[in-house]
Amino acid sequence: MANPHYKRNRDTLVWGLILIGLGVTFMFTNTGLWPNDTLRHWWPLFVVVAGLGSIVGARDAKGVGGAVTTTAMGMWLLVAANDWYDLGWRRSWPLVFVAMGLGTLTEAIVAHFWRGAEEEGHGC
Repeated sequence: MANPHYKRNRDTLVWGLILIGLGVTFMFTNTGLWPNDTLRHWWPLFVVVAGLGSIVGARDAKGVGGAVTTTAMGMWLLVAANDWYDLGWRRSWPLVFVAMGLGTLTEAIVAHFWRGAEEEGHGC
């Protein structure tokens, strides 16, 4: 049986390494040490990929909801960083509420269906 503290420590370690890597990469980009300007516009894809990866590894409804929120926040960051549809940082902030709402709604829906599946499984 897996130790739940091990999974939490592993997740924390992974997120810590991701954040350190992103910080160093952004610092190199901002100081001109990173020669490619592509990262300046596409860095939110890291957040989107992290959110999608979290969906795959989610073990409960709260995990799925958090992962959907992370993915949606990454999409907002992608829109704002690239000024798509004239939605730069100043005009796109309402999408943060949409992202949080998507995560909350997803959590409620998943919790309802997982609870229903558990109840059906115990009735056999």
